[in-house]
Amino acid sequence: MWSKLTSGVLGLMMVVAPRSTFAADGEPPASPEVTAALQPYLDRYKLAGAIGVIADRNGKVHYRNLLGYADVEAKKPITEDNVFWIASMTKMFAGASVMMLVDEGKLSLDDPVTKYIPQLSKWMVVEERDESHILLKSPTRPVTIRHLLSHTSGLAGTSELQQVTGSDSTPLKARALSSVTGPLQSQPGEKYAYGNQGMNVVARVVEVVSGMPYEEFLQKRFFDPLGMKETTFWPSEAQVARLAGAYGPNKGKTGFARGGIGFLTRPLSDRVHRFPEAGGGLFSTTHDVLRYGLMLANDGELDGKRYLSHTAMDELRKEQTGKTKVNYSLGYHLRNGMFGHDGAYGTDLSVDPKTGMVAVFMVQCTSGDQWAARDVFLKTAAKVFPK
Repeated sequence: MWSKLTSGVLGLMMVVAPRSTFAADGEPPASPEVTAALQPYLDRYKLAGAIGVIADRNGKVHYRNLLGYADVEAKKPITEDNVFWIASMTKMFAGASVMMLVDEGKLSLDDPVTKYIPQLSKWMVVEERDESHILLKSPTRPVTIRHLLSHTSGLAGTSELQQVTGSDSTPLKARALSSVTGPLQSQPGEKYAYGNQGMNVVARVVEVVSGMPYEEFLQKRFFDPLGMKETTFWPSEAQVARLAGAYGPNKGKTGFARGGIGFLTRPLSDRVHRFPEAGGGLFSTTHDVLRYGLMLANDGELDGKRYLSHTAMDELRKEQTGKTKVNYSLGYHLRNGMFGHDGAYGTDLSVDPKTGMVAVFMVQCTSGDQWAARDVFLKTAAKVFPK
C-alpha cells in the first residue's frame, strides 16, 4: 500500500515539479525566477510542460528552463528534442521571404498584388450586408503586398475554399485564386483583421516571383543555411513521435486532458495531399526557433551570412498597419519593445533589438492560458536578462 501511495505522489510531483535550477558543467542553468513564474500554470494543470530559453544575440544561452511533461500519460519529461507545432509563428517566414525578394529588387511592398496574380483584379469589397442582401463595390485602392502582410488587406481570415477543403488540402495557387470568391470585408488599408488568408496569398506571390515552390524557397533561403534541420510543413513519422502533447485541464480541473491539432490534415507527413499553410503550418524545435531568433537579433545576419538587409530588418521591426495603429508589422508581432510572433498553442519567439535578448517559449497548451503564461515568461525574462 505504501509503495503504491509513494509511487502516486512521486508521479504527481514529476508533473508539477520544475527541473532543478542547478545545471551540469557547461550547461546553462534554469532561472529560479522563470520557474517560480510558470510553476502555478503547471500546478493548476494549465500547462503540462514548457521550455523557456533566454539567450543573447551572441548565441550565449543564459537560462534554460525545462518544466513538466511532453507526454503526461507516458510520464515523459519535456526536452529540447521535442517537436512543436509553431502555428502562426509560420507568418514570420512569409514576411522575411518578401523582404528578401525586396532586397533583391524583385518586388516592392507597395506593389499591387495583381501585378503578380492578375486574376485577383476581380476582388470586390462588401459595402453593405444584411440577412437579405450583400452589396459589393470595387476596391478604392489596390491591395498591396504590405496590406497582405499586415492583415489590412480586407481579406477574411480563411478563404472559402479552405473552409470547405481544409486549411492545407489545396495548393497555394488554388487558395490564392479562390480568394476572389470571398469578397474583401473592408477596403484595403482601412481595418486590421488578423488571419491566415493574406499570408497564403503572399506565399503564392513568393512562388511566382522566385520561380520555385514556397516550401523550397524557405528550405533553400532560410532553413538549410540557418541549420534549422527540423523545421518543416511535413514532420516525419519519427518527428511526430517526438511531438510534444497538447494539454489543458480536464473538466474537473483535477488533471490533464489531451488535445490535438485539428487545424491540419493527417497524416502530417503526407506530401501528396497536404500543402504548405503559410499562416500556420510549420513544425519546429527549440533549437531551430532559437537559430532564427539569433538571425533577427543580429539585424538579419548570422555566422557571417547576411539574410536580410538592415533596411529590410527595419521594416520588420516597425508598425505597418497604417491608420489602424495596431502593433503589428509584416508577419511580426510588436510587443513591449520586442518583435517576433507566437503560435496558437503558445509557442513564442521574441527578440529585443535594444538589449539583444532572444526569448524562446515552447509549449503546447489548449487551456486558453497560453497567452498569460507567455506574457509572464517574457516579463520575467526581461527582468533576469543580464543588462
